Amino acid sequence: MSQHSLGDDVSIANVAAVAGVSTATVSRVLSGRRRKDDDLSRRVRAAAKQLNYSVNYAASALRSAKTNSIGLIVPELNNSLYSSLTQAIEPAVNHAGKQLILGIGSTAAEQEQRIRLVLSHRVDALIIIPVETEFIVPFLETVAKQIPVVQLLSQTYSNKLDWVGISETTVMQIIADHLSTAGARSVAYIGSSTDDLDGMTLFTAFHMQMTVSGLSTYTEWIHFTQESVDSGYRIMQKILSDHSFYPESVICSDGLTAVGVYRACAAAGLSVPEEIKIAVLHDSALCENGTFESVSFTSVQLPWDRIAAEAVTLVAAEQERKSWLPSRRELEPELIIRKSTVVSS
Repeated sequence: MSQHSLGDDVSIANVAAVAGVSTATVSRVLSGRRRKDDDLSRRVRAAAKQLNYSVNYAASALRSAKTNSIGLIVPELNNSLYSSLTQAIEPAVNHAGKQLILGIGSTAAEQEQRIRLVLSHRVDALIIIPVETEFIVPFLETVAKQIPVVQLLSQTYSNKLDWVGISETTVMQIIADHLSTAGARSVAYIGSSTDDLDGMTLFTAFHMQMTVSGLSTYTEWIHFTQESVDSGYRIMQKILSDHSFYPESVICSDGLTAVGVYRACAAAGLSVPEEIKIAVLHDSALCENGTFESVSFTSVQLPWDRIAAEAVTLVAAEQERKSWLPSRRELEPELIIRKSTVVSS
């Protein structure tokens, strides 16, 4: 395997000598072919760091069928859900001794273009959050015949693609059950767009779980928007002004929207959580800390690090042995209960 130093002219033999291992072991650890995270691997990585030594992936690719690179395609980075995932994937890929090549596409056409671009770099595998699945899935199935493809978060209707993520039904269920237990009898929903599978799946799950949990809702209380404080404020202001009664709880897609909802409630003289409870579908630092004028928000924490690790492990395993039966790895989310839904005793 070809290597290079970012500092002095250091060879793989130097790293092996400092770590007290063979050059073959150094090669396996730094290329990601040795997956055990034990003392030996840590010694090799520490020695490489000490000597300012790194893998030259491009030169290695000339000598191998593998490029030690993984493509990641996401719809956007402005969305807190997708940015959180990207932040978790990058270190997981690096830990595996590989490079991450990122592509951003908000439509099926854009995603196909980005996929073709990362394929031109001869990536070993592809991880993707697909959009407009009815259009992009056939293309992904074709790509999957050549390299491993793992879909994240939403599950497609394809029986040929691996998947790692969480059940949106479970996310909605734990929020609805909590709001009901906390005393709410009605709920409004301010979600993300239903143009993508994530938004549509969440909205479908919302309808199902409201019936099961005994929470009532109205068409006028259901809205879709891009995440922002202004959007949350305007929508909640409209909900509160259109009726002689208001929902006892609100489910928001994200923390920014929740802050806007909180401000609208405060402007209307309604206290949170005593009169209106607010819950958020996806946790963030904003939910945890709130702002100087809002409380912290009850939200669902997704296991980002585990999702990332499972995806990287899966593509590595699939490179060595592709099974005819795709893998489906569903991970459990956790509800973090905070001040926006709990009345102080």
